[in-house]
Amino acid sequence: MHSKDKNKDLIRKYIAGNYTDAEWKEIRQLMATPSTQAIFDEVLAESWNGLNPDMDPQHPALNDKLKLFYAKLQEEEHAARGTQSVRKPLFRSINRKNWYQYAAIWLVMMIGVGLYTLTHRQQEIVENPQIAIRELINPRGQRSRVLLPDGSEVFLAADSKLTFPEKFAAGSRELKLEGSAFFEVTKNPNRPFIIHTGTIQTKVLGTSFKIEAVKGQPVKVAVATGKVRVDDFLETGTKALAVLMPGQMLSYDQNLPRVEDTDIAELQSWKKARLNFHNQSLQEITTELERWYDVRIHYEQSLKSKEKISVMLQVDMPLQKIMKVLAATGHFQFSISGKQVRIN
Repeated sequence: MHSKDKNKDLIRKYIAGNYTDAEWKEIRQLMATPSTQAIFDEVLAESWNGLNPDMDPQHPALNDKLKLFYAKLQEEEHAARGTQSVRKPLFRSINRKNWYQYAAIWLVMMIGVGLYTLTHRQQEIVENPQIAIRELINPRGQRSRVLLPDGSEVFLAADSKLTFPEKFAAGSRELKLEGSAFFEVTKNPNRPFIIHTGTIQTKVLGTSFKIEAVKGQPVKVAVATGKVRVDDFLETGTKALAVLMPGQMLSYDQNLPRVEDTDIAELQSWKKARLNFHNQSLQEITTELERWYDVRIHYEQSLKSKEKISVMLQVDMPLQKIMKVLAATGHFQFSISGKQVRIN
């Protein structure tokens, strides 16, 4: 009996086409096992890099693999019967039960490859001239809640822009984001939800998550519930970054992806204007406050801006109160004049 890890390894080798004759026999036996469909699904979900870009469902290479797979089965069936002269249809060589199992497994593989192809090719939202495109812009100091055509909700941060069609296409739901937003997506397995942020594409396999795509800062994707897949479309090809589960966050900076844990409760509280900072510099904190309150914050002493603190701020309160909380935690004095804040 194969272990689950070994079965996954065999499936990866078959998809890559680098299995041995002995492994082919094991793969063939594995194909006849009902539980293999679930393992195929897991392999495709957790290791999308195993599929090469040219493995398009309409590409001859994939069709050749499929033909080769059935041809080998047919040859072995004939060899077992000692009848090489007559080539009978494959449908007669495999009993009905096993045929359904093979078909189900290949259906999973074809769906997985199809989803990969969609992510590989889709780099820009194609605007249908017959469908109006909406562009919502939040200036500094303003945030909003957006209801999308499919019932999904977006909590759009200050200094952020969301672009989406008034009616989503039949096969997918795609939009563009500049800045930060928290998404609560209505489930629809037949219409993937895709967010474009520059060259980064985030495909939703679940329901709620946050994206930060602020210019000049690392792109961050954090998942509260469900599953999310993130890719980068480079000139040299597609780079799979991560498949994130609840409580995980991807930070992507200078082409280096890093996955780390994140607090789900804090993540969900962001849409309620609650910001949590953990051992972060005052400069990082006040830069975020500049966006939320549309102000400029200056430091009389540059060393003060580098000090690190941990604090929770409820940023739907007046700036005066927020600065008092921050000053008490960071041990400084401040003054506010119009849209200018000075920290002593």
